[in-house]
Amino acid sequence: GGEARDDVQTSKVVCKSIDSFTCFWKPDPNEKGNLTDNKFLSEFEKPCIRYTGHYFQSTLIYSILLGFLGVDRFCLGWTGIGVGKMLTVGGLGIWWVIDIILLITGNLTPNDRSNWETLY
Repeated sequence: GGEARDDVQTSKVVCKSIDSFTCFWKPDPNEKGNLTDNKFLSEFEKPCIRYTGHYFQSTLIYSILLGFLGVDRFCLGWTGIGVGKMLTVGGLGIWWVIDIILLITGNLTPNDRSNWETLY
């Protein structure tokens, strides 16, 4: 999870080339290991981004149409807040509008700290 680069956890990934491809890679002289091996490129820090099926577009539609019942909060995993929002009918409309604004500005995200799924 996390949106900022510093907030995203990373994992080491070993990248190797396929024998039929030529890789243009300059070995780092400070790097340990065999610098003449064409198959072994390097270890890279790749981001670990978690997706759990939360779509921003569908959540925004839920928030606009059914947000006064707390459906948007239920979909994002904020069950307790969803119940409170449902019992107060969206905080008499005020909480409903605030949640739409929070969602659009990126301050309302899934409870499990996962990232939004993309549509493409």
